[in-house]
Amino acid sequence: MSVIVASGRENGCQRLVRAVHQQFEQVGEEAYEIVLVIDGCPRYRWLEAADARVRAIVLPQPVGIARARNAGIEAARGHLLAFLDDDCVPADTWVAALLRMSRDYPKQVAFGGKVIGTDRVNLYAQLRDRVYYYETFGPWYTDAGSRTDVLGSPYVNGGNSAYRREALTGAGGFDPLLPAYSDVEVGRRLDLARRAVLSPQMAIHHDHPSRFSSYMLRCWRSGRARGLLWARRGYVQDRPAAVLGAIARNIVWHNAARRRRRITASPLRVVAVLTCQEVVHGLGYGHALIDNLGRRRRAGRRSDGAPGTGVAADLP
Repeated sequence: MSVIVASGRENGCQRLVRAVHQQFEQVGEEAYEIVLVIDGCPRYRWLEAADARVRAIVLPQPVGIARARNAGIEAARGHLLAFLDDDCVPADTWVAALLRMSRDYPKQVAFGGKVIGTDRVNLYAQLRDRVYYYETFGPWYTDAGSRTDVLGSPYVNGGNSAYRREALTGAGGFDPLLPAYSDVEVGRRLDLARRAVLSPQMAIHHDHPSRFSSYMLRCWRSGRARGLLWARRGYVQDRPAAVLGAIARNIVWHNAARRRRRITASPLRVVAVLTCQEVVHGLGYGHALIDNLGRRRRAGRRSDGAPGTGVAADLP
């Protein structure tokens, strides 16, 4: 088993590596490695004294989460490829749950679990857990008492996931051109709605965005990613009618009537932030469509349309 961490935070990465080591020791599993992909940062000082099962790849400049994870896939030697973020700490049952699922579900190709915000009070952390994750994965996701495995999932969260190597590499890994949603997109290619399993015990405690600016940046990036997915892959769930229709329904009805009831902050503040979320998501989506149209026109003037890479390879 290989645990791949695309990293840009030295202290958080050290904390994560220590926690993963401890869990493997607890379950008595020695056939593992931790592959660190240091994305555009100097080599971490503490690596000099690290366990031999920790290998580090230092990228000379930042390349983004998808490309960094793909670099980790190329370097990894395990048949089971797990991914963690360096701003999280896995729950004590993380390794045990993952190993159990990989044995109990031999036909499933991807495994995941909960991503739990470390700050349960912060508004933006609550929005991540009780709006996005709740609506994507279902009510069990925010139920602290859930214990049952869930078969089938639209995707497994990239910062808390594992894939069978042959499945992930056979699909071509993560799309490097997406600013977000690369885990969502690979979930579609792998048909994880039928081929994934989630366990509440395979959970991580994650530092969600805690400020308005960082939360809106995430909304912008997700909107841009969906615009790229429609423009370059043509996924029907990302078509303009679907995206803009959902934005309109959320602003007119869902934000005030349903979503704000799951959040403990002031209802007016919740609705205001959710409205900003929808607007920024839509602006990112529209920006991606316009930008892609301009790129296609410029490419058409410069060349005869040679194929590119990533999502761009699917341009007609």
